[in-house]
Formats: sequence, C-alpha cells, structure tokens
Amino acid sequence: MRKLFATNLIFLLLLNVVVKPLWIFAIDRNVQIVLGAQEYGFYFALFNFSLLFNFLLDLGITNFNNREISYNPQLISQQFANVLVIKLVLALVYFMVTLGIGVSLGFGKRHIVLLAVLTLNQFLASLLLFIRSNLNGLHLFKADSVLSVMDKAIVIVLVSLLLWGNLKIQLTVEVFALSQTLAYVVAIFIAIWLLQGKYSIAIYREFDRITIVTLIKKGLPFAALVLLMTLYSRLDTVMVERLCPEGAVSAGIYAQAFRLFDAFNMYSYLFAALMLPIFSRMMSNQEDITELLNFSFNLILVPVVTVAVPSMIYNRPVMSVLYHEHIDVSSKALVLLMGSFVFVALSYLFGTALTAKGKIWLLCRVSLGAVIVSLVSMLILIPRFGVIGAAMANLLANAIASLLQAFFFIRSQGSAISKTSVLKLSLYIVIYTALGLIIQHTVGNNLTGFIATLASSLLVVFGLRIFSFRAIVNFARGI
Repeated sequence: MRKLFATNLIFLLLLNVVVKPLWIFAIDRNVQIVLGAQEYGFYFALFNFSLLFNFLLDLGITNFNNREISYNPQLISQQFANVLVIKLVLALVYFMVTLGIGVSLGFGKRHIVLLAVLTLNQFLASLLLFIRSNLNGLHLFKADSVLSVMDKAIVIVLVSLLLWGNLKIQLTVEVFALSQTLAYVVAIFIAIWLLQGKYSIAIYREFDRITIVTLIKKGLPFAALVLLMTLYSRLDTVMVERLCPEGAVSAGIYAQAFRLFDAFNMYSYLFAALMLPIFSRMMSNQEDITELLNFSFNLILVPVVTVAVPSMIYNRPVMSVLYHEHIDVSSKALVLLMGSFVFVALSYLFGTALTAKGKIWLLCRVSLGAVIVSLVSMLILIPRFGVIGAAMANLLANAIASLLQAFFFIRSQGSAISKTSVLKLSLYIVIYTALGLIIQHTVGNNLTGFIATLASSLLVVFGLRIFSFRAIVNFARGI
C-alpha cells in the first residue's frame, strides 16, 4: 500500500508541477498584471465570495462518495445517477442563495453578472470533482490525476491566446471567467468518457428516492465540515475587500501574497486527496496505518517546511520577482501566510486521517472554533492593519484548527506518529531556520541567498537522517 501511495503521488505531483505553476505564475499572475490591482481585486473578491457557499452544491456528498466507493466499489452503479440528480437540484439552490446574498449586500450590476459566471464555474468544478471522486474511490489514481489538471491545461491555452495571441478579443475579468467555464465543460465530457471506459455506469436510470434521501442525510456532516473549513480558510479574502477603505485595491494586494500561499498548498491538497481513499480502504480492512502515516508525516511536512522557511526569510526578493507594485505590504503578508502554510499541511495530514476514521462531527466542532476565531480576529485586525491583519487572522485560524486536529488524532491513536519523527522534524525546523538566517546575513537578502538556503535543506535532512540515501534508492527501485 505504501508503494501504491508513493508511486501515484509522484505521478500526480509531476502532472501538477508542470501544469499548476504555469496556471498560477504564467497565466493568473499575468492576468493580474495586465488588468491591474483594482480590476483583479474585483475579480478576486467575487471569486472567493462564490466559494463561501459552494458547500450547497454538494452537501458533502462527493467526500462521502469517495470514502464509500473506497469501502465498497460496487456502490458506484447504484449511486452515480442519483447523485447527479441531487447535484442539479442543489445547483439551483446555490445559485439563488449566492446571487441573493450578493444583491442584499448591495452588489452592482457588474458584480452580479460576474458573480453569475463564477457561480456557474463553481457548479461545473463541483461536478468534475464528483466524477473524479468515483475514479479516486475505485483507486484509478492515474485517470484521476490526469483530470486534476485537465481544466487548467485547457484554460492555459485559451488565456494564453488572449494574452499573447494578438486576438481581437479584449481581456477583461468577464472574459477570463468565461474561458474557465469553457475549460470546465470540456474537462467534464472527458471525465465522463474516462469513467465509462474504466467502469460501466448508468448515467440515465430510474432514480431511487430512498437512495437520494439517504445520500443527502449521510452527506450532511461532510457538508457542514466543508462549509466551516471554507469559511475559516477563505473568509479573509472576502473580508479584505469589505473592511478595507480601498477595498478592491487591498484585495488585489492580498491576492499577490495569497497566490503563492495557494500555489504551495497544492502539494498538501494533492497529498490529502490521495491519502483519503487509501486510508479509508486500509481502515475498512482493519489494516494498521502506522507505517504509512509516519511515512506521510515526513513526506508532507519536510517539503512544506523546506519551501516555507526561505519564503519567509527572503519574502521581499520573492515578491519582487513576481510583481512590481505594492511589494512592501504583500511581502509582509507573505511571511504570515507561509507560516499558515505549514499549519495547513499539518491539517491536511491529521484532518484526512480523522476523516478516514469517520470523525466528521469532531472535525466540524474544531472547524467551528476556527471560524469563530477567524471572524473575531478579522473584525479586529483588518480595520486596524488592513492586508497584514487579514494574514494574521488566516495564520491564527489555521494554527488553531491544525493543532486541535493533531491533538485529537494523537489522543485517539497515540502510537501512530512516532516521537522520533516529531523530534527530527522539530530539529529540522530550528536548524534549517538558523542556517537560512546565517546565509541571509552572509550572502544578503537576495535570490542567491534564497537558493542557497533551499540547497542547505539537503544537508539538514540527510544530516538528521529524516530521509536516507539507501531508503531513497530502495524506494526508487521498488517503483
């Protein structure tokens, strides 16, 4: 199982390392540069507003479906068509709620038009994720991996033509959003074709009302969890625009730092997406997850710390490479968001393990506490510190959520994470940070120092024997 997990993780990461950075840094970043901080901030705030209520699109059914298909693959033929009906009904509810709240908040005509396109995109993304959850639950990880980048690959081509293709179509936030709509539609058709090719499913069949009601009831805890996690992880991106005097501009500045935070979180998210079905299958078969969990602990947190530490130390040079305006503020926000990045990775690890164990209501209570802390801290910090206050609130909420998840998992299964792994990781953080500061003092606060600090991580990792050359060679041979 460890080999299955590692080989598919490598394949998934290779695809995403090629496609996602192109999307984030070549496309999304250049769109912001072309449109400007205010115009992109307008898009960024509405995009994150559309995320706040997307739990209504699914009510947790996709996560529940992933876990259930992992336990019993034969359920796919019974559940697929029924879930499609649920998602279409929920889409109508989502549209009405999101647009209705937008109108009640005083959004103008242009806000509502763009929000309508973004809500459509959220529905299409949710539909694609549901189809992928079936492939994931069936352990068809390579097909799911291809689909995880399919929509981004398509939109990269479309927006590249708009940016550099000398077309007579002017790039606006509305056109940018519509290009994503087209990409999702194409990816969904490809996803259905792949699923039909791998597993015979009936998209059109007689719907079972009892099955539909049962699915909704079982999915509700997952829905509550998705809502709460979305609130404490994304509410800051909306509140910046609402609470800062220069709303759209501040949202655009925050987007500069948040883009890196979001990009780096790709690794942790992909890791968790692969862990959930594997952990669920192992637990359903009463298999011991200790070895795989310790392997995952090092494999997720060491790379995260390796990226986070130099990004925090050399925050200004990093932001200066990507942007030319508002560097002072966005670089300070980056320091806090990179700290939050480490806690998010910890949350993906232990939150996924708790999800696989079925501790959904426990995760809901933890997330509710994080939402309350996030909201209170934002109302206090954003009016006083602006963009920096939003980053502070993000760090505080993610720290509380991840540490509580780790505490409850270790309390229920204390022997799963070895003390040696925790000690080595703690030493790695301390020594690696000290080395980074020494290099900064010696080389200077520049990209050379950033690269030298990254390189020094190898010395610390192998010096502490977190990973060994022999283990890497044996692992490679096994693959």
